Formats: sequence, structure tokens, C-alpha cells
Amino acid sequence: MKKAFIFGISGTMGKTLVARAADFGYEITGGFDKVPADGIPTFTDIRDVNVPFDVIIDFSIPCTLAALVALAYAKRVPAVIATTGYNDSELKMIRMLSQKVPVFRSGNMSLGVAAVKAAAQTVQKILGDGFDIEIVEKHHNRKIDNPSGTALMLADALSPRENQTVNRFGKRSRGEVGITSVRGGTVVGEHEIGFYGDDEIVTLSHSARSRKLFAAGAFKAADLLLSVKSSGMYDMDDIINSVN
Repeated sequence: MKKAFIFGISGTMGKTLVARAADFGYEITGGFDKVPADGIPTFTDIRDVNVPFDVIIDFSIPCTLAALVALAYAKRVPAVIATTGYNDSELKMIRMLSQKVPVFRSGNMSLGVAAVKAAAQTVQKILGDGFDIEIVEKHHNRKIDNPSGTALMLADALSPRENQTVNRFGKRSRGEVGITSVRGGTVVGEHEIGFYGDDEIVTLSHSARSRKLFAAGAFKAADLLLSVKSSGMYDMDDIINSVN
């Protein structure tokens, strides 16, 4: 059985990964978190990690990145990074790690979201420049980053970052992609891309009904990393391409 080490093991997604691991042929041998996980060795200092593992899966917060990078580098194991909200310096750390080991990073671990992104790029190509593009994302009231990593991933697929506007005030500019964030209740994650023309509107949407789908995507990503032969950056497009 494949062995995984989880950053953020005591969080909501960490617990979901633990619950679903066996379904995907994984054993969770340890984790990194300030709160101990039930029945699983949990560490707060990577120098103390003394359990075997084949891959790291990360659903934590950006401030743990340095520890993750150090552990992945020291053990020479691949890493699935599902945390969002990184700054430019942290993204550089991830790129540097990918020069040493395989790294999978995505703003969303859902195959459905990956399909929506691909569909949106096709719609944009067909409709041309005469349509305004707006992305609306909704999440639970405890989500830290704003806009969501998924919204940014979708926007990046449609427009350069300098043409994106977050939570706009006033009139929109020609050619920009707008992103609007909503936070409330227990919403797992909803994303809608709207193409607004003079006489018609085209919308694409994805609604996550359970965090189980993100766990499934993370284990598929781990499988991909364990199958590749070289270091580098990988994402959901590589998973889609691997099954086509």
C-alpha cells in the first residue's frame, strides 16, 4: 500500500483524506499539524519526522510551506500542494522545489473544475472579444484567501493577471475579467463563469457538494506524481491528459 504524509492532517480536509485514504490504496503514516490527529503520528517539527512515506499531500496554510519544502527536499519525495493563497515569494519556493522533486499544484483538486476551465477556454475562443467575462466564487465564512485559488486559476486561463479585476468598484474596463467573492455559511465551493454579450449570456458553473471530491483529486494527483520519472511542475491538466 502507498504511504502518504499529510500537512494539515487535523483540519477539515486532512480528516477527509484520512477517511478516504484506503479507498485509493493509501495508508496515512503521519502528518504535520499543531493539533494531534487521532491514532496517527503528528509532528510540529519536521526534524522529528520518523515515519516512512512515499508522497506528501498538503491541505494546510501558506505559513507551513517552508516546512513542507524542507521535508520534501530532505526525503526526496514528491508533493501534492492543494493549499492556496501563496504570495510571489512562496510561489518561487514551490517552483524551486519542483526542480528537485515532482510537484503537483492546483487551485482546485476537482476534475469537474478542470473540465469547466477547459470548456471556458473553448467558449472564449468561439465567442471572441465581444463578450464581457465575470467569475463569481462562493465559499464558507471561514475561508481565508480572497479570491479563491480556483477563481484565480479560472481567470488565469482566460486572461493575463494584469487584466483581472477583483471585487470591482465602478464601471468595468473593456477586455477585463472580473472576479467577485462571496463568503457565507458552510458553502463548500461554487464557481460560475459568465460570458455576457449584447444579446446573449453563456454561463458555466461548478458546485462542490462534498469535500470528498477534493480528496479523490488529491490521491489521483499523488498517483500521477508516483508514476512520473522526473522532477517538474504538474497540475490537473496532466491528470486529464493521462486519462485521454
